[in-house]
Amino acid sequence: MKPYILAIDSSTSVLRVGLSLKDDSIVSFENTGRYRHSQFIFGMIAKLLADNGVIRPQISAVVVSVGPGSFTGLRVGMAAAKGIATALSINLAGVSTFNAVSPRLFQQFGKTYVLIPSRRDEYYLGLIDAPQFDDRNITVDRITGIAGRCRGARLYGVGCEPDRKILADCEIIRPAEFALAIDDFLVGGISRLAAGGDDIARLEPLYIQQFPAEAKK
Repeated sequence: MKPYILAIDSSTSVLRVGLSLKDDSIVSFENTGRYRHSQFIFGMIAKLLADNGVIRPQISAVVVSVGPGSFTGLRVGMAAAKGIATALSINLAGVSTFNAVSPRLFQQFGKTYVLIPSRRDEYYLGLIDAPQFDDRNITVDRITGIAGRCRGARLYGVGCEPDRKILADCEIIRPAEFALAIDDFLVGGISRLAAGGDDIARLEPLYIQQFPAEAKK
């Protein structure tokens, strides 16, 4: 892995930033301040760099989560990533949460449904049945619909603790068994960066459904 690739994930209630180092190790910080990402993101990045003796001009590329997830959280992370990439004239790559989680999750557990919180009582849902995931297969459903659709299957929640009463017929993977990490986004961004990354001006968060403000346009 090329040194000093910065990664940002602000798609859920947990804000994650990470940095690849010259020895291929990854250092990271997490903040669980529940969607107060705009207050912490630049301070966390500055501390991450300072603690590892890296200055901004040494960053070689940026990887950012495109979600799906929190509307505001995604915008905060995307704006920060674009700002840094533009200022330093470096490549930027966007990686969906489903594509970040799929290689390691599939290797460890096999076929698994992944759910990510959307709006109240609604979740983004995707079936991980291979190391790579096609983002076009993401759907949105209520928890009761997910309970019927995923009956008897493995289920992993990103940024949430699945309701074990409603999902009693599912095999829920516990956080102690598996946890999404910023490392997953860094690994997922390598191939995109090798191909030149994404168009900074065109890269946008992955919105699967319309929000009220968009629906009125």
